[in-house]
Amino acid sequence: MTIRSNFYSLHKLFILAFLSILCISATGQETKVSIKAPETVTIGEQFKVSYIVESDKEVREPVIIKNIPGFEIIYGPSVSNSSSTTFQNGKRIQSYTVTSTYILKAEQKGSYSLPRAEVSIDNKKYKPDNFKITVKSKEDIASEIDNIDAFIKVSVSRNSINLSDTVTITYRLYSTEEIRKIVSTDFPAINDFYSSNITRRRQNFTEKEIEGKVYKVIEIRKLLLQPRRLGEINIPEGSVTVQYSKPTGRKVRDIWGDVYDEVLTNNKVLKIDPVTIRVQDLKAI
Repeated sequence: MTIRSNFYSLHKLFILAFLSILCISATGQETKVSIKAPETVTIGEQFKVSYIVESDKEVREPVIIKNIPGFEIIYGPSVSNSSSTTFQNGKRIQSYTVTSTYILKAEQKGSYSLPRAEVSIDNKKYKPDNFKITVKSKEDIASEIDNIDAFIKVSVSRNSINLSDTVTITYRLYSTEEIRKIVSTDFPAINDFYSSNITRRRQNFTEKEIEGKVYKVIEIRKLLLQPRRLGEINIPEGSVTVQYSKPTGRKVRDIWGDVYDEVLTNNKVLKIDPVTIRVQDLKAI
């Protein structure tokens, strides 16, 4: 009775395993259609859009798109084919990929859905997921630069010191976006201290998270100060002008005929807040 039961169990397991192998070899790679394209472009920008068909059946026909609202079709489709062979559970699985690529030009501002091209394979129809592209204007990009979060933080090692003591004051620049360059600096005049510039010449941006935002941080000035008089000494305000840049995605030609990527730049003035240091004459007891 035990031998027959064990034989029945082994026979059942063998059938299940065999059916699993048949299912794997029969299904192979699932057919799918996808779109590869940038999510954001600017008016006048030329960019690529690719329709990618992946299947275990050989596909010869390209994805043909004749009209795309919001965009001009500059060229396409350019078709490329590739295939690969893998082995799974001893079974040979062939997969095919066909990519139809278009060059488009953004014509007007707005949000547009790319056509969900339909592909037929073995009398079954397949479509890609919805893909939207946002087209921005130069004014949008300039506004994005204006809205970049950046500031100067002034730190003093001590706000109350003895006449014979020294204190350090540090100016750090915080920005959520990369800065193209520092255009100018108007650091406050420090008249009531002997000062020595101890800013490091070589330094890199670090990152710091503040209230959920990640800032790029760099120390732009650090001074060692010793007071020249008693009392509350005010270090006045100042400013730093930085420049940001963002590519528009467009190609432009200069007067000599050279073609280069168009970039929008904009300056942003960052305020340096004033600070007060109290200087006392503490006699030794």
